[in-house]
Amino acid sequence: MKIQTRKLNLRWVLSVVAVLALGFITWFVVRFNNQLLPLIFPPDDLIWEAPEYSLISIQLEDKGVTRANANLGDLDKDGDLDIVLAKGRHWPLVEFVLLNDGEGGFSNRHEVNADADRTYTAALADLDGDNDLDLVVGNDRPDTKRIYKNDGTGKFTLTGTFGDADWPTRNVTVVNLTGDNRPDIVVANRGGPNNLSANQICINDGTGNSFDCKQLSTESATTIAAGDFNNDGFVDLVVPHRDGGQSYIFLNDGEGGFSDKRAVGPSKSGSRAVAVADLNGDTFQDVVIGDPVKGGARVYLNNGSALFPSSFALGERMGHVYSIATADMDDDGDMDVIFGNRLAPGAILLKDDGENSYSAMKFGDGEGAVYGLSLGDVNSDGILDIVTARSDAPNMLYQGIRQ
Repeated sequence: MKIQTRKLNLRWVLSVVAVLALGFITWFVVRFNNQLLPLIFPPDDLIWEAPEYSLISIQLEDKGVTRANANLGDLDKDGDLDIVLAKGRHWPLVEFVLLNDGEGGFSNRHEVNADADRTYTAALADLDGDNDLDLVVGNDRPDTKRIYKNDGTGKFTLTGTFGDADWPTRNVTVVNLTGDNRPDIVVANRGGPNNLSANQICINDGTGNSFDCKQLSTESATTIAAGDFNNDGFVDLVVPHRDGGQSYIFLNDGEGGFSDKRAVGPSKSGSRAVAVADLNGDTFQDVVIGDPVKGGARVYLNNGSALFPSSFALGERMGHVYSIATADMDDDGDMDVIFGNRLAPGAILLKDDGENSYSAMKFGDGEGAVYGLSLGDVNSDGILDIVTARSDAPNMLYQGIRQ
């Protein structure tokens, strides 16, 4: 896998000069495939840019606490994207809704609920078919896993729970597994090296009020991603092992059954991050799994039959990846990869024309740990923006600018 640097333009050079004058700049040099890549990490109010694409960073909160995730969605049905911030992890905190003013400003905010809980994730989906986004909150034990219904204005009411309060839940994926047009809940539970817990699928009864849960697998996991890996029209699942075991693909039988499982990646994995996308343009969905040993991630290429005979490293030594997202960030028609890291700046890997070739672009100040990434156009300028949920550092919005 080849990574090359972007040529720097005059505007970027002038920004560097200004930063040097203020004494805020730090230089790092990282070697990729015998090339030296100069990485400059500016303060939050400056632009990190490449010739085609730039980011302006905006702090969403005043201080950093134990945040865990962020999701974008139009919560009040006014046509723009709002933010839900999940907080807590092992320590009880309150989740927040940030309503968009239509221009990418988020000063209008309120609590989801006054109850503080140990939240790892808060996923958005229309659970009951009333055309607004409801909220599925995955809490760590001993807190209940919660369902909140949206009144259509971005205000949420607790209407029920799902699963077992004793589950060590780390993430939820909300996706339709049974083909009934109602989202179901996939629960990633971290059971440790001895797999003392199990991952679950909770099937929606159609009303969004009741969910029948059954075991998916016993692999210790902190995230589970969805995709159709054998092109049969059903949603399959990939479970990266978090604590030294084998990761697996689980194929859906069309009715929410997952007895067909296939190994992917090394026999001993310790990853906390995964994403699914067609990265090589062959119409088959590939899998990107964070590599905690070498840094960056590894891409497993799908042959169309839910088998992954070839793979390549992506962004080695670019940080300890805590979250991964995929999108066409530079609007050139192919999928790029975004890393959220711990104690290192985030990274955007922009797909080049060559096979498995990417250009690296760093963003952020490298503080805290990015447990969650959410992508969307928050200011309606046609360019994707990035929201990062960081533990021990303020949550951030990175607004994209096309050159």
